[in-house]
Amino acid sequence: MTETRDFDLSILQRWRLRVRADTITLDSVPAMADAPIGQMGATQPGAAQMTASQLALSRSAAASPLSFMGVLNRGNRGNRGNRGNRGNRGNRGNRGNRGNRGNRGSSDSLDAAFYSMLAPWQEREKLHDLRPLWIDLPLAPPPSRAELRTEIPHMFKLQAALKTEAEAGRRDEILTERDLELSSYLAPLGINGDTGFHQTMRLFVLVAGLCEEIGLRYKDRWHAIRPNMLEPSLRPFIPNPAHPSYPSNHAFQSMAIAQIFARAVPEHPGNPELFRRAMRIAHNREWAGIHFPSDTRAGFDLARLFLPVLEQVVAEQMIRTSEEWRD
Repeated sequence: MTETRDFDLSILQRWRLRVRADTITLDSVPAMADAPIGQMGATQPGAAQMTASQLALSRSAAASPLSFMGVLNRGNRGNRGNRGNRGNRGNRGNRGNRGNRGNRGSSDSLDAAFYSMLAPWQEREKLHDLRPLWIDLPLAPPPSRAELRTEIPHMFKLQAALKTEAEAGRRDEILTERDLELSSYLAPLGINGDTGFHQTMRLFVLVAGLCEEIGLRYKDRWHAIRPNMLEPSLRPFIPNPAHPSYPSNHAFQSMAIAQIFARAVPEHPGNPELFRRAMRIAHNREWAGIHFPSDTRAGFDLARLFLPVLEQVVAEQMIRTSEEWRD
């Protein structure tokens, strides 16, 4: 008899890793209107009553790691053979041959599944243990609408420039970076594809996921509008995300990744390029028309303010990353 054990990872809220003797599967758990948010002990209101940031925040713990690392790929099952046609006058057709069972997922995929599902809960628990240190960081409030209007001419210049042939590469970058695609941060370090730097990738996943939660909480504090909500004649290159504008989470996450890696592996020659890439990813959101420059600056400020806490939360993974580059 096959033994089944369930690991219900409450911190991930919406996923269950099911371990059997011969398989590992990832199942989604039906959402509940009043599920707890993270480790905060708060009750989540019904979706109809939630702000966009609250809804995104309630899903961020589960969604972020998966969007970066993927999950276990199971082998495909063979196709079941067709049933034979029933013969005339009672002669049954031959039953079709059963297809071969697909191959099991590779060990690399298994590692990815465990990175995605098991790793973040420890760091998130530590993050919430340190809640008093980050819940009220001295981030300046967003500019007034009158002040934001002074940024509109700059937004129009970027909108016009983005349409030119000279910025074709930037248009591709914006589309690639919509979901903070991991390769954008790995390329400056010389990592292309699966070249064995799993601890570095795991560090980046952790930082991005933790910062996503913090950023959404600060967005929900001010409910700042997007540029085309202030000036409707602006035409964003990509759709506005369904949460407030200030601060920019792309700026926050990108700069946090660069800062943490530079502290983990300060001697890496790719660090300057990683910082340049982080800044370009952040500014590309302005070019796309979905962030004011003040949103970007606030994201960089939040990365600086949150860094001491973030270093404590991911300290062990920083050590593993450092050792990976010295092996």
